[in-house]
Amino acid sequence: MRFILLIIALLGVNFLNAQQLALYNDYLDNVQIFDGGKFQELEHLPLTSYQIGNNAIGYEDNASSFKVYYNHYSFKVSEFVSDYTVTDNLIVFNLNNQLKVFDNGDTKTLAIHAGEYRVGDDLIAFYDKQKFLLNVYYQGEIIPLDDVLASEAEPEFIVGENTLVYKDAQGYLHIFYRGELFELLYAERAKDYKAGRDIVAFVETPVDNFQAFYGGEFIQLEDFEPKSFKMGDGFVAYIDSNDYLKLFDGTETQTISFDAPEEYDVTDELLVFHVQNYFKVHWRGKTYTLESHIPESYKMDQNILAYIDEQGYLKVFDRGTKQTLSYEAINEYDCHGNTVFYNYGINSNDIYYDGEVYSGD
Repeated sequence: MRFILLIIALLGVNFLNAQQLALYNDYLDNVQIFDGGKFQELEHLPLTSYQIGNNAIGYEDNASSFKVYYNHYSFKVSEFVSDYTVTDNLIVFNLNNQLKVFDNGDTKTLAIHAGEYRVGDDLIAFYDKQKFLLNVYYQGEIIPLDDVLASEAEPEFIVGENTLVYKDAQGYLHIFYRGELFELLYAERAKDYKAGRDIVAFVETPVDNFQAFYGGEFIQLEDFEPKSFKMGDGFVAYIDSNDYLKLFDGTETQTISFDAPEEYDVTDELLVFHVQNYFKVHWRGKTYTLESHIPESYKMDQNILAYIDEQGYLKVFDRGTKQTLSYEAINEYDCHGNTVFYNYGINSNDIYYDGEVYSGD
């Protein structure tokens, strides 16, 4: 059973998403969009705000109307927006107290009077104040999780990209994963817990051991509490009690570094860390040494890592390979999905996508 769930989880990661969008202002201040190798004008005036996902972009235009770019087309969703969040697959937004979602071309109202909410790539957990319910939106459906009418406080919950951990009215923690509920433990025994894609990790007191939920099973990782841990897509990276950097990927625990990293960071499929002034990245079971110095800045998303090296060159690590994108001074750059946008010179704009560089001039 665990093997089957593992295969389903692996097949569900990153294959259904476009991961090919970028956005920038050209030399006339027109807003241009890059979509899988093609450029087009999105707006002729600068945007008030925007957020980029894998298959859509949510933005406020120059008049503060809320719009969505989806499936090569931009359209107005509402005259205004109170707040919004764009994840890889969902756009969640508020109109005063109303909570709505844009999901694969459809806009749906989740709650007329919403309280706290958390958004992952594949789900939304939210408190419906009108109905006193903690709900989750998943695969187009609103699923009630817990009735909190008797409680005076709003429910406690966290989300990963496709996982949700919440405390019910009786004080127990539960995991929502792929439409199923799993009981975790009594909340007072959970010293710390975090959620990622396909995985939840937690420390159970009073023994303070470190455990993970993966593929419907609970696995003990360490007898002692880690000094820190961070969640990724199907893995948890952590510093154990001996200062070793380790990674559990659902099948095995690997020691990534016996030297304590000065810093480590996790985003989606990537684990980046600094050891003895070496800049390294771990991706899909292999560790790559990228530089013998720590870059002045780096950004990453999905399986793309872009950074500025000590010469000021922009480099990219993309699924096991490294290359230099620009030898010129970079004004700004960013990563979204499988794209790297960068601006240099007097407003020259290029996009790296799927191994090629596209000029936006």
